[in-house]
Amino acid sequence: MSKSAFSSVFSGSVWGIIAKGFDSAAKFITIPMLVHYFGKSDYGLIALAFSLNTYLRLMDLGMNVGSIRFFSMWVSRGEDEKISKVSRSSIVFYGVIGLVNAAVFLLMSVYAGKFFNLTPAQLPIYKWIMYILAVSTVLNWLSNVVNQLLSAQGLQGSLSQSTIVASIFNFATAVAAVTLHLSLPVYFVMYTLSTLIVIPMNVYKLKVYKTPLWKLISPKWNGKAFKEILGYSMAIFAIGIFQQSADSLRPILLGKYSTKGIAVLTDYRIIQTITMIVIAFGTVFMQVLIPSAAKILAENDQVKLKKMVHEGTKYISLFLSLVVFGIITNAQNLLLLYMGPDYTSLSIWLIIWLLTVLIAMHNAPVASLALSSGNTKPLVYMSAVSCFLSLPITVILAGKYNVGAAVMGYFAYIAMQVVFYYSYYVPRVLKLSSGQIFMQSFFPPFMAGLIACSVTYYLSSFIHFKQHFLTLGTSSVMFFLLFAGLTFIFIIKKAEIAQLKQKLIKK
Repeated sequence: MSKSAFSSVFSGSVWGIIAKGFDSAAKFITIPMLVHYFGKSDYGLIALAFSLNTYLRLMDLGMNVGSIRFFSMWVSRGEDEKISKVSRSSIVFYGVIGLVNAAVFLLMSVYAGKFFNLTPAQLPIYKWIMYILAVSTVLNWLSNVVNQLLSAQGLQGSLSQSTIVASIFNFATAVAAVTLHLSLPVYFVMYTLSTLIVIPMNVYKLKVYKTPLWKLISPKWNGKAFKEILGYSMAIFAIGIFQQSADSLRPILLGKYSTKGIAVLTDYRIIQTITMIVIAFGTVFMQVLIPSAAKILAENDQVKLKKMVHEGTKYISLFLSLVVFGIITNAQNLLLLYMGPDYTSLSIWLIIWLLTVLIAMHNAPVASLALSSGNTKPLVYMSAVSCFLSLPITVILAGKYNVGAAVMGYFAYIAMQVVFYYSYYVPRVLKLSSGQIFMQSFFPPFMAGLIACSVTYYLSSFIHFKQHFLTLGTSSVMFFLLFAGLTFIFIIKKAEIAQLKQKLIKK
């Protein structure tokens, strides 16, 4: 990797983590504010709207990944005319999707009472939310083309900076709603505008292209040029549709089948916000690993491939174990400070969800190689099977376990995926030992986190402060010191530390 390429990847990764940190912090602070202000049941309407909006992103058909891949390739070759033809065709494509998406929201507003357990007072509020989404969705879809063009130029860091601006406006909107005693529909209008405000900023950044702006984003269909991207993207879409269904349909099914009705989605949204912090880091790892994985596969270098999988799995597992078990150590105190005593019962489901995310995300190096290889057919089949088998778990258990049903359904989905990778993809496709990867790269960091968490939990039972944040801070420090000690004694050797320092200095 050249110095400029490394700089771009490093900058994008750092800004990506900062942006996700800002977004997570904004949600972490504003959700309890909004829940207390609007009430648990009414805030559930917002959670439901987010889930519906997220699921409808499947209409992207995998075009986002495909467009970035081809735009990047054409930028490096200086094929400006090809970029222009496809970007203008993409405007047409996303415009049509946006209109279809808007129609779906309008349909959901008409039949809201039949789909979900809404009270008569909630029904008009829900309809207003659907109307707002229907109006804004077209602009959101069209902005994808702008983001893809900027990503192709290596400006992921700049896009992340725009995300930070949006997060600040989102936070300000929530504060304004509570301070000025705004209604839920008015708040949702302001929130939606805060997400759209960065679009003009990103359009302005397209000046990085030599091609005039109108030749990049004015709609004009060119089926022949667009077909090249669509063929590749459909393979990604086939995988994504099952992954997204398994994830985004869970809260929708909860809203339909839970005995708590729509209020259960507030519980779901609370613990989801905390787990999303870990998922955000895992997403950044995937973004960085996929280009490296593609290069290694192209070189057909088995030594580099093995080193990437083993070392990547180990260091990612170490980082994620630190974060996951650190949160688990403080799960009850965190929920107590975050939402109040009525929500501490969610700690068990938060812990299971966090462990599920750790199991899923530690596999990032293997998953990046699978996506880069182009051999996606087995992944499509496994994603389909996992999705169809896990979703009924949420439906069957929703009446008894409420939010826990969604967590258990997600655990089943991830477990099937990881078993597939370790039993099929690693030994048969990558020609590596699944046992070695699991026992040498994942298991030691996992055990370091588990032991540090268990010891800290035991020691914390002897420490009592009137202020819960002091308890949380003390247990966090104890956990970190124990985890760091176990890591440097049993997992990372001095030679490895020296090697890492040498690589960083070279970079």
